[in-house]
Amino acid sequence: MVGEGLRQKSDFLLDTGIIIRYLRRKKQAADLLDYLEKIGDMSVSAITYMEILINCRPDEEQATLLFFDRVPPVAISSEVAQKAATLIKKYPEVFGKNNPRGFPDALIAATAWQRGSALVTLNTRHYIRVPMSEFRIQPIDQNAPNWVDSFRS
Repeated sequence: MVGEGLRQKSDFLLDTGIIIRYLRRKKQAADLLDYLEKIGDMSVSAITYMEILINCRPDEEQATLLFFDRVPPVAISSEVAQKAATLIKKYPEVFGKNNPRGFPDALIAATAWQRGSALVTLNTRHYIRVPMSEFRIQPIDQNAPNWVDSFRS
């Protein structure tokens, strides 16, 4: 059979917190990205790209640009904007107006939904307390000594 024995790669959309830890040289983040790169394709939302560029420290600028050569940002399309609006309306306790991170997080989540990617995030507060079926969430326990093991469990 054509394609038999070929393993399908997974797609992972990285949330902002993981990239910040990577740029700040946290070993757990570097190990996780190395692992994800071996088993799939990584990308980031254009929102994450913007957040990182705005908040990057001067000594992180070169590493930041190299990182985005490795992990490309995904543009926000009208379909992503529509999906974000759907998430905001359906889950106001997570993405609503009372949460200052709500709208950017909705755009990031909608990007994962549009692409069929797993959202790899340290933000367990948001995404674990309210079950969402629109997209896959892969929470990482930032207190775990090994984030790869946290990813696998």
